[in-house]
Amino acid sequence: MNILLTGGSGFVGRRFLDIASSDWRITTLGRTKLECSNSVICDLSDKISVSEVANVLKDSSFDAIVHLAAFVPKTAEEDTIENAVAGNITATVNLLEFFGDRAPKIIFGSTAEVYDQSMISGEITEANAVKPYSYYGATKLSSEFIMQSFAAKNNKELSILRFSVMYGGFDPIARAIPNFIRAALNSETITIRGAEVLRDYVHIDDVAKSIMCAVTSQGSGVLNIGTGRGVSIYDAAKEIVNSTDSCSKIDIQSAAGGVDIVLNIEKAKKSIGYEPSVLFPAKLKKMIDEYRK
Repeated sequence: MNILLTGGSGFVGRRFLDIASSDWRITTLGRTKLECSNSVICDLSDKISVSEVANVLKDSSFDAIVHLAAFVPKTAEEDTIENAVAGNITATVNLLEFFGDRAPKIIFGSTAEVYDQSMISGEITEANAVKPYSYYGATKLSSEFIMQSFAAKNNKELSILRFSVMYGGFDPIARAIPNFIRAALNSETITIRGAEVLRDYVHIDDVAKSIMCAVTSQGSGVLNIGTGRGVSIYDAAKEIVNSTDSCSKIDIQSAAGGVDIVLNIEKAKKSIGYEPSVLFPAKLKKMIDEYRK
């Protein structure tokens, strides 16, 4: 397989590279020069930069484009319209304009944040209503629509993977699991709201494998990538405290609050042969070790 990858330095991209690069030839586009042999510096939000790189790689074609590059806010303050549009929509448009004709298949990494949380009842399927509540989610959904239109007009095979809440490895983003780990390692109080609310924690290894499944299978479409199994926020925090041998206390601000986010993954199983192999808290201690360094 010959793959064009964006976002190779990101949380998902790094793990995908680790798993796939031994068997596949992967060319990466991104702002960071990676150690792999075919790493090309490129600012996807800058049309001139993408145009210049496209010219350098004018003789290159690929079996698939895996688009994982995205603006993911590390804090609520970073979730601005300008950041989200540039990092998600503009980057996607530039990629398709200059590289969309280089491969018959496109895999796009999206998020479960596109779903309308006010309409959720039970497991979330791909047919659930969409209505993002953040600029990040809104621009990822917009990118989905752009991808779908491009694929339809240009006869491309497209897989849109909506990832659930991810864990595993070092994650610089201020998500719940990394925040709980940092607090536990520092013996700080872990404050949680919605202690009984369920989340579908999917390990980064399974996320990377889902991308490989999408690349190699004949399936396509919008696909949920999670475990189909809910874990309460309180149980996740408690597991982290126990796994770190921490003396941190868990301060429950509220038991309810928020909706359960558990993905139905039957479509992904049938369409691309995806099957999660790591269920929370498996490999949690290995993740914690990354934060001890």
